[in-house]
Amino acid sequence: MMRIALWLLALFAIAVAFTLTARLDQGYVIVVYPPWRLELSFMLALLLLAGLMALAYAALRLGGIALNLSGDLRAWREKRRRDKADGLLLDALRAHLDGDGERARQLAAKAGEHCLAPDLARRLAGGARPAAAPAPNSTPNPASNPASNPTPDLPPGSQQNPPPD
Repeated sequence: MMRIALWLLALFAIAVAFTLTARLDQGYVIVVYPPWRLELSFMLALLLLAGLMALAYAALRLGGIALNLSGDLRAWREKRRRDKADGLLLDALRAHLDGDGERARQLAAKAGEHCLAPDLARRLAGGARPAAAPAPNSTPNPASNPASNPTPDLPPGSQQNPPPD
């Protein structure tokens, strides 16, 4: 709110400065385009020039926006499609956690490759179950395997490398 008040104050200050300067204006501008001749005060010519520049700027900005419209629309549609797919994936996860596997597969298939986690959607759509965790003692201990032991068994009291003298 304060920013708007400051902008208005600056605009009024510029208007007052312009009118005070315009009172002292003694110059004029003659525009000749045969067979016509136009005589303007210097301040009016400056105002018209500033207005023409503002109009040209606005037209260029509008043209740039119009030229980028198709790309912006394409990006908006892609974002909307991605958001919809993400919502479907979340619904599929809810259905999966609720135990409704068939509904989870259908929703994940609808989500397809456009969602945030396409690998998760493929797993849910395929009906894949998480792999069972291996038993805690199922991995072999390398020390208990004699083939993987790099040092051969030595007789008691002997050393692999003799101490240096």
